[in-house]
Amino acid sequence: MASKSPDNSQEKLPRYRDHGGYLVAGGFPVEGFSSALKYQARDDDLFIVTYPKCGTTWTQHIVYLILNGGVPLPPDQRLDLVFPHLEEVGKDFVETKGTILGGYRLIKTHLPYKLVPKNPKAKYIFVTRNPKDCVVSFYHHTVGFPKHYDFADGKFDTYFNLFLEGKVDHGDYFDFTRQLVDHKDDPNVLFQRYETGRQNTREYVLQIASFLDESIYPARLLADDEKILNLVLEHSSLDSMKKFPRRWCSDRTGYQPFIRQGNSGGWTELLSEEQAALLQTRLNEMFTEEELNFLGDLYH
Repeated sequence: MASKSPDNSQEKLPRYRDHGGYLVAGGFPVEGFSSALKYQARDDDLFIVTYPKCGTTWTQHIVYLILNGGVPLPPDQRLDLVFPHLEEVGKDFVETKGTILGGYRLIKTHLPYKLVPKNPKAKYIFVTRNPKDCVVSFYHHTVGFPKHYDFADGKFDTYFNLFLEGKVDHGDYFDFTRQLVDHKDDPNVLFQRYETGRQNTREYVLQIASFLDESIYPARLLADDEKILNLVLEHSSLDSMKKFPRRWCSDRTGYQPFIRQGNSGGWTELLSEEQAALLQTRLNEMFTEEELNFLGDLYH
């Protein structure tokens, strides 16, 4: 069911499926969301928890490369079969077909933290990205999956208004990020910022390696003149990821590629100064100055 436009009910809107106020892509299976909420997290689960378009796929790929000795997936193998999206495929798929790699069962979720399955022994990697870049990327994502959203001809201004009000799939960006920040210091959480990862990918990778197992993976990556680390950096570069689009998603022929730009600060291509100011107002309402400084320069 599509959410209603705040201004003009005749505007073309994305197609969403409404689960009691929680929106997911209209093309997602009906039972995926409710099934996901019944999933019981295990001790060996590793969750990537992100709002959409905040570095999810990139971080999943890095985790896979670390655990697999720097060797990427075959070009024709989909990442979402190895690292499934919980609320899309549901708990049965994760329980019976989820990949165990390096002792971890790999799970991706865009659920807000309050709905994420919890286990004190499971591990959770949070990744955040500034809302200006996020909304532009999320718009391109929504346009580029017509079978999911039926929004191929949708206008950015329409989408922006929905995003600002939290009426897009997976809910309100600002509330979602607030929940992550509230749990950033939990002992089984690694809090990562997409912008700092793009600025210093080497450090980003090593932080994840230490979080996975500081007694194993950092040394393994750094051995033999950093052989595996260099493989991880090579295969997780955006240039490398753009060469193999079918690893990341279904066919998007005729639309922007799934791995599009991946940079930070490129939001000016679509976002007006007025719209940027509206996002900043929401940030200022939801976070303290200290928290915004923690999140990074692009949150100011």
